[in-house]
Amino acid sequence: MDVPRMIFEDNQQAAQAVREHLDHLYAEGHRFTARPYQYQAPEFTHWWFMPSTEWPAYHHSKLFIQQYHPQPGVQSEHLYTGFYVERGLGEPVLELDPRFDRKMIMQPGWFWFRFLGHAEDGELDAPLRETLERSGLPAIVCVELWEYRDAEDRYRLTRGPYDNLEFTVTAAEPSLTVQSHSQTEVLQDLDECTSLGQLARGLEEGKQLDWFWVNLFIGVKLRYGHEETGTWRAPDIWLNAMAPWEPWTR
Repeated sequence: MDVPRMIFEDNQQAAQAVREHLDHLYAEGHRFTARPYQYQAPEFTHWWFMPSTEWPAYHHSKLFIQQYHPQPGVQSEHLYTGFYVERGLGEPVLELDPRFDRKMIMQPGWFWFRFLGHAEDGELDAPLRETLERSGLPAIVCVELWEYRDAEDRYRLTRGPYDNLEFTVTAAEPSLTVQSHSQTEVLQDLDECTSLGQLARGLEEGKQLDWFWVNLFIGVKLRYGHEETGTWRAPDIWLNAMAPWEPWTR
């Protein structure tokens, strides 16, 4: 399937255009704060649309715009946009390193726990199906794993992903098909998942995940472009890829 081209050359252009679209769409104001991960390099860093002005915002689910990476460290000419939720580190990390930032340790108020419940109950199949129907594109579900370990005599998250697992969804009935297999035993048992519910149960039962940071993305990919060649504008990105997930961004 051909991947449509946007009128935007980079993430910053796309994110700012979507933010301006929301300003016009909601006359009385909307609840999203758009933030780049790296302010020094806004063109191709991750952009998050958060339902709060809090920072850090690990405990919130978010909408996202970022460059698509088919494999860790591999660049591409595609943008990836949709829904995003994080799983922080577990309490055992504090036993090893009491000085570690507690804001990165999972707490009961993190949306991750609600995400697991919604996914297992099948409630997230509706926005996933809506994304497929509105965009006409396959959805990409990506699980990204970052390891917490001893690096240069200091415990920290590794600078690059430890592992990732990618699925595609193309049918009207949201069934996952593995596209990029995991490379480690931590995620290996999840390769056979065929639904968001199964994936959520596998992540919930993961015995080693206290030592890993998990990013989970659900979205579609688009080509970078410019005004002369692109067809997708800010309203298209919002309506087709982001808006279906707005009720789940909390």
